[in-house]
Amino acid sequence: MGLSSRVSDLGPFELLATIAATGSIGACARHHGLSQPAVSARIRSLEQRLGLRLLDRHPRGTTLTETGQMVLQWARPALDATAGLDQALNALIGASPAHLMLAASTTIAEFFLPTWFAALRNRLPGTNVSLLCHNSADTVALIRRGGAELGFAEVGHISAELEHCPVVRDRLVVVVAPDHPWAAREAITAADLATAPLILREPGSATRSVLHDRLSALPDPLTAVPAMELTSATAIKNAAAGGLGPAVLSELTVRDELANHTLVEVPIPSLTLERNLHACWRRHHRFSAPARHLLDIATAHTDPRTELHR
Repeated sequence: MGLSSRVSDLGPFELLATIAATGSIGACARHHGLSQPAVSARIRSLEQRLGLRLLDRHPRGTTLTETGQMVLQWARPALDATAGLDQALNALIGASPAHLMLAASTTIAEFFLPTWFAALRNRLPGTNVSLLCHNSADTVALIRRGGAELGFAEVGHISAELEHCPVVRDRLVVVVAPDHPWAAREAITAADLATAPLILREPGSATRSVLHDRLSALPDPLTAVPAMELTSATAIKNAAAGGLGPAVLSELTVRDELANHTLVEVPIPSLTLERNLHACWRRHHRFSAPARHLLDIATAHTDPRTELHR
């Protein structure tokens, strides 16, 4: 029994997956080296074949309808199987294994990419991956120079000349040693934080930039002047736990320390320290298969904390 005409061509389903990842028909078109009208036409043709509406178009982009999300979920195993078949055939004929060059900020590199790499290996078993780990500013600079195909960084650092889409929602927290005076307080103010001898990441890091931006955006702008600058989250955690001062870090990086009470989170209600971490790439870049699948994997999980425990 042959395939029905509705599913015999998987190309439009692949376009649908890219639209879901990038939130834009234009970005999808650039991704696949097609014109925007061509992408729209192929999706409309798919909708007509299926008798379903798959996309919602908005002034700021395009999203999948609930039906479109269901169709994509059902199509993913077929897309993965096709990618695996292509990879196996390449191996059979002696083609060189695919290679993916990435750049990422430290939070994503340490807490997300290992899980995403495992998922990518399941889809494309022969893929080789190289990762360059930098702060967000250096990651974006590397993508702009063409030194990596795909990057992951804090959105505030991403220049307008790059395409990007969100992959991780994160929150920064203020932490201190259990015997620090703040550990017994119900909350501190933004002024308390700005005048404290803080332990922070180096300039150019997403953590440092978010803190600076949020303090400077207050009705009475503030500036934090660190007493200590370190380039490693581990070093900062150890310094804070050793009583050298308060630190501001990603919640993801201090989960274990908060659980075992070697560090204590100090609430700061007057300051919102959530941030978005995005994938970014050069405009008009046509992704390799590994990059396309990794982007799909990264954007498929809306709750990074759940993903960490899978």
